Amino acid sequence: EKFGDLILKATEPQMVLFNIYDDWLTSISSYTAFSRLILLLRALHVSQDRTKVILRPDKSVVTKPHHVWPSLTDEAWISVENELKDLILSDFGKRNNVNVASLTSAEIRDIILGMEIAAPSQQRQQMAELEKQTREQSQMTATTTRSVNKHGDEIFTHTTSSYENEAFKSRTDWKQRAVTASHLHLRTKYVYVSDEDVDEDGIAYILPQNLLNRLVCISDLRTQCAAYLYGLSPADAPQIKEIHCMVLVPQIGTHKDFKLPKKMPDEKTHPALKGLDFIGVIHTQPEEKKYLPPEDVVMANNLKVDWDLSLNVVINCAFTQGSCYLNAYRFTEKAIKWVKGVGGAITPATDMKQYNTQCYNRAQLLLSKKFLGFFLVPDDGVWNYNMMGVRWSNTLDYKLVVGRPLEFFAPKHRPMHFIAFSESKDDEDTYAVDIQDAFH
Repeated sequence: EKFGDLILKATEPQMVLFNIYDDWLTSISSYTAFSRLILLLRALHVSQDRTKVILRPDKSVVTKPHHVWPSLTDEAWISVENELKDLILSDFGKRNNVNVASLTSAEIRDIILGMEIAAPSQQRQQMAELEKQTREQSQMTATTTRSVNKHGDEIFTHTTSSYENEAFKSRTDWKQRAVTASHLHLRTKYVYVSDEDVDEDGIAYILPQNLLNRLVCISDLRTQCAAYLYGLSPADAPQIKEIHCMVLVPQIGTHKDFKLPKKMPDEKTHPALKGLDFIGVIHTQPEEKKYLPPEDVVMANNLKVDWDLSLNVVINCAFTQGSCYLNAYRFTEKAIKWVKGVGGAITPATDMKQYNTQCYNRAQLLLSKKFLGFFLVPDDGVWNYNMMGVRWSNTLDYKLVVGRPLEFFAPKHRPMHFIAFSESKDDEDTYAVDIQDAFH
């Protein structure tokens, strides 16, 4: 009613802030306040009219202008909470024909929270169905399955229970992730660059829009993908670094970090890097963070390059809801001291108290469509080794070519998914429908 009256009386657009807890936290704990709010919302769901009567039994109970709920004393609230609890339980008892006095404290808690608890008759029916299902499973039926391993050997498996026939489904199933990744190009329409607390006296970095768009399109929402950045400063603006090249090297990653080979790209690796300075690293991450992850400091420390604190930068591209959010960071001396103090690696025993906001500064980042950048990719096109991790090592050698990088789930990045077709010894007619012959 309060919000409804506010809307009806409004004569112009305005922003109004209310505290849903009113001033409860001055006298009770946050846990008690949250429990009281749940109780109020649950009672309003059961019966709005009766709840309003309980909250405001007479005209002497008022609601302060900046409050949402009636202004009651702590003793009055205790009485109201008991009446609201009785209201919720009596409604449950009438609907399910249950004696409220026979309910346990755990059941009362679940009812107040809104959990659907079956009546005793329904519980007995469910127990009977489970017992029937158990008896049916006891009559075991043996099933023989023939499969072929990667060496071409035939394997016969005998299963007697239903769970042995169920296919394993992971939360990180690559098929579902591949479908989701096919819509990443839509996020490039909504790219946001953080400008909070940026160091305006330091170097400003200009990132071409075409490089960012392609990096987003070939990435994965869960696994981090990284690329080296190379560029140069205009002759008349030494405080600006234009990023002209992204180098995608063979890599593996998780939702927390990524691993790159020890070999660093240079003009010997490809002549296109001649005259370009190493600027830093850009990588994606599945969620936005308001700080520089310590894993990025460890990554930079392990690179075979002299990290320049005033020049080199780490750019994070976070996948927020339907958009992308960019943050650029430069390390400080404190970050270098911290990462050397922990031995260049983060373990469960690492002391993270020394890592704080003084270990980095936010850098100024701009997006531009006025000039285009280019990609350097491995000569075989394969940069994502997450689905063939056995082939990846930190000493992996590679050669670079100018090209368009493949998507994260491109067929070249997952050859093991096609091995069953190439090594199967079934009859030729088995997969005849999948074979296309242009001449017949």
